[in-house]
Amino acid sequence: MWYLLTFVIGITVGSFLNVVIYRSTEEDLKLWDPPHSFCPSCKRKIEWYDNIPVVSYILLKGRCRHCGWRIPIRYPIVEISTGVLFLINRALIKDTLLFVSSCVIASALIAISLIDLETFLIPDYLNFTVLIFSFVVALRTSFLEHLISFLIVTTIFLVLKVMYRDGLGAGDVILAMGIGFLLPPVPSIFAILIASISGILYALIKGKGKMDIKTRIPFGPFLALGGYTLFLISYGMGWL
Repeated sequence: MWYLLTFVIGITVGSFLNVVIYRSTEEDLKLWDPPHSFCPSCKRKIEWYDNIPVVSYILLKGRCRHCGWRIPIRYPIVEISTGVLFLINRALIKDTLLFVSSCVIASALIAISLIDLETFLIPDYLNFTVLIFSFVVALRTSFLEHLISFLIVTTIFLVLKVMYRDGLGAGDVILAMGIGFLLPPVPSIFAILIASISGILYALIKGKGKMDIKTRIPFGPFLALGGYTLFLISYGMGWL
């Protein structure tokens, strides 16, 4: 019963994340205005019965009820992914504060990844959400280890920012700081390695097997992938 409730909460949060992602990638939209969901194509208000996570997408066959606009498959994928991550967190983490914090971090990282992929920008409010709740995780586990990790990762990324001023965004640095607080030192280094290797593979695929120093890479998704993967592994292995 608790796992079902956790999944339902997760897909509901995922539905909200879709709103955050869409509105954060549109320059003329504010996060809270208008307060209701609407179709990006016809701008008609989406009623509650057409806004039920996953279910409405299936019933509407992936199209807007009013104009027939095809709803991107990303919407149910984000909802289901968030629900699954919440379930994994619930299965691994028994401490309530850690569970809630990990779910907030996971949600923010999902939004960061998709926004950065589209805009090459990471909103400050999402980055600081990760940083604040990673600090909570540090307080709840082994603060000194996490503080050392934070200082190591921050130093590495500040040096990289100075060396490659245009190659690394300020948002990437702040996100890395959050990952540093989330993990002990050794897992943090592995998270950075995973992020770096994933980023290189992405660049190779995008460049069709060729590396170009001018190729822009959204590093946020790869930091999120490396950081949260190592968080789950670290917690599951009892390293936190």
